[in-house]
Amino acid sequence: MSVDPEVLRHISLFAELPDADLVRLAGGMEITQVVPGEVLFNEGEHGDSAYVLLDGLLEVTNIGPWQPLVVGESHPGDLVGEMALLRKGPRTATVTARESSKLARITQDELNVLLTTGTTASAIYQTLLDRWEQTRDRLRQGERVAQLGVLAAGVAHELNNPSAAVGRSAGALEGAIGRMVEAGLALSRTTSPLETTRAVEAAVADLGGPRSVLGSIERLDRESALHERLTGLGVERAGAMAAEAVGVGVDDGVLERLAALGGGADFEGALEAVLAAAAALKITREIGMAAGQISAIVATLGSYSRLDRAPTAEVDVADGLEKTLSLLAHRLEGIEVVREYASDLPLVTATETELNQVWTNLIANAADAVGPGGVITVRTSADSDRVVVEIEDNGPGIPLGDLERIFYAFYSTKAPGKGVGLGLAVTQRIVSVDHQGEIEAESEPGRTVFRVALPREPETNAR
Repeated sequence: MSVDPEVLRHISLFAELPDADLVRLAGGMEITQVVPGEVLFNEGEHGDSAYVLLDGLLEVTNIGPWQPLVVGESHPGDLVGEMALLRKGPRTATVTARESSKLARITQDELNVLLTTGTTASAIYQTLLDRWEQTRDRLRQGERVAQLGVLAAGVAHELNNPSAAVGRSAGALEGAIGRMVEAGLALSRTTSPLETTRAVEAAVADLGGPRSVLGSIERLDRESALHERLTGLGVERAGAMAAEAVGVGVDDGVLERLAALGGGADFEGALEAVLAAAAALKITREIGMAAGQISAIVATLGSYSRLDRAPTAEVDVADGLEKTLSLLAHRLEGIEVVREYASDLPLVTATETELNQVWTNLIANAADAVGPGGVITVRTSADSDRVVVEIEDNGPGIPLGDLERIFYAFYSTKAPGKGVGLGLAVTQRIVSVDHQGEIEAESEPGRTVFRVALPREPETNAR
C-alpha cells in the first residue's frame, strides 16, 4: 500500500517539499502497521529503513543493566529509525508500539535524497537535535542509576563479611555469657570464694593489655609448657585448658595470680572463670571490629557519592581513587591492582562526586576488560599545573575503529545489556567540560590506558 501525498503534506518534515518531490517520495514509500506490544526493530539490528509515524504511539528504549531504559516516545509526524541509516551502523534503540500504529517506510536512498533538500534536511536535523537532547538527559540519569547499582552491589558485598561476623559472634557471645554464669557459680563453691573471686577479677583485668602474636611453632611450645604446668597444679583438663589459655592470651602473669590460690579444684575453677571471661572479651572485640568495618564502609560511601549536593572543593585525587577501588572490590576479585601513586600529589579544585564517577567508569571498564587473572595499574603524577591519572589494564585492547568512537554517546563495545554506551561520553563531559581537563585513550593488544589530566585550578567554573 502506497502513501497518499496529501498525508505527507501535513507532516512538518515534508511540508516545504515541492509537489513533484512529494509525489515521488510518497510513491516510493510503503505502509507498515504494528499492533500494541509489537517491536518495530531491536537495538543492535542492522537498519535499512527509516519510518515516518503517521498514526499511533511508539516507545523508544535502550538495553539497561537490569531492564530496558525508556528514553523517549514517538508521535505522529516523527521520523523513526533514521540514526542507523545516517551512521550506517546498527540500530541504537528498540522501538515498540504502545498503540496500534501506522508508519510509512523510507529507504536509505530516499532518505539520502531528503537530506539534499534544504528545508527538509533542516527539519530532519532539528528533529535529531531535539531527540538527542531529550535522550541524552534521560540516559545520563539512567547511567547514574546504573552506576549507583554497581556501588550498591559493591557495598552489599563489602558489608556481607562484617555483618556475617557480627551474627556469628552474637551467637557465640550467648554461649560465652552462659559459661561465665556457670563459672561464677562454681567460684562461690570454692574454699575461699572472696579471695578466689578477687584473684579472678585481677587476672581478667590483666587480659586487657596488648598481646603478642605467636607463630605456629611458638604457639605449640607455649601450649606444651602450659600443659605441663597445669598438670603439676592438679588440673584435670590440663590439655584443653592449656590450648584455650594460649588462644585467648593468658600469660604467666595471669597464672601467677591464680597459682597463689594453691592447686587443685580451686585453681581449676578460677582458671575456668578467667577463660570464660576471656572468651567473652574476645567475642566482644570481634563484634566491635566488625561494626567498625561496617561504619568505615558506610562513611566511605557517604563521602564518595552525595547525590544531594555536589560542591566544588579541594580534592585529594588519590583518596578518591582508593575509595573507588574499595567500593569496586567485588568487581576486582581475582584481579591484581597495582598502585603507582606519586608522592606529595597536589590537590585539585573539583567536584569530588563527579570525579568519583569518572574513576568508577574507568576502573569498572578496565575490570570488565581483563577479568580474573588480569592486572590493572592505577597511576598518578603531576606537573607544574596539572594532576594526571592513568588507568591501565592488560586486557585484549580496543580495536582502532572502536577506539576512535569510544567517547561517542550511545556507542558501546560491550554486549547488549552490559551498558548503554554513555559511560565514557559522560566521563568525557565531566573531565573536559565540567573540569576543563583532558581525557584520552591509547590501546594495543595487552595494554590499554585511559589518561585523565586535570588542572589544579580551573580558570572558570564551566557549569
